[in-house]
Amino acid sequence: MIMEKWGANGEISIEQAGIADISAIAALFTASFDESVRHHCGGKLPKPQAMQDVFTLVYQAEPQAALVARTLSGKVVGYCFAPTQLSNLWFRALSRGHLLRWAWRWLTGQYGFGLHPVKVIVMNKIAFLSSAVTPMKRANARILSIAVAQEVRGQGVAGKLLDKAIQYFSQRKATLVRLEVRPNNAAALSLYKKWDFIPAGYTEDSQGKWLIMFKEMERHHV
Repeated sequence: MIMEKWGANGEISIEQAGIADISAIAALFTASFDESVRHHCGGKLPKPQAMQDVFTLVYQAEPQAALVARTLSGKVVGYCFAPTQLSNLWFRALSRGHLLRWAWRWLTGQYGFGLHPVKVIVMNKIAFLSSAVTPMKRANARILSIAVAQEVRGQGVAGKLLDKAIQYFSQRKATLVRLEVRPNNAAALSLYKKWDFIPAGYTEDSQGKWLIMFKEMERHHV
């Protein structure tokens, strides 16, 4: 479903992502967050299957929350995952066999990393989960992940993706949106502040601090 086109000739569109987009989204995530991915995977990039499995889970938990920016040629040059039912993610991971499948693929070398990265990832996720359930830090909507390809940065792609995510939150009657961003990511901080996200403390993983930001959604009274 095409939501919007822009540019001189409508050369980029914002669309709801499809399952066929997962490999491109995973590749874009890996390219955009290379340093972080290497940190979590023992200093090297994992095999593509690893990130594809993670994003497949995220997509299947709430497909309508997945957005992509696409060129006329069909290339995915940006994405945003904006779930409003994050608890579904963990329920699906447990109930649909994702964790067992991941364990099998890791044990059989399909992910391309050893035991230490698994420990790092697990400890980081525990830290994030404990932060997310703190009463003052709960939210019923998240900007879970957003990235834009290098070749189209500076063209407003991230802003368009964020705009559509906020519209989706409004449709879902979300009241509070949360995201995390590295404090030194000036471009992302500028974008989020433009959309009225407010800093509200920090959480931390093995790579350093994350700034927690919240946006209060407008309340519509009947």
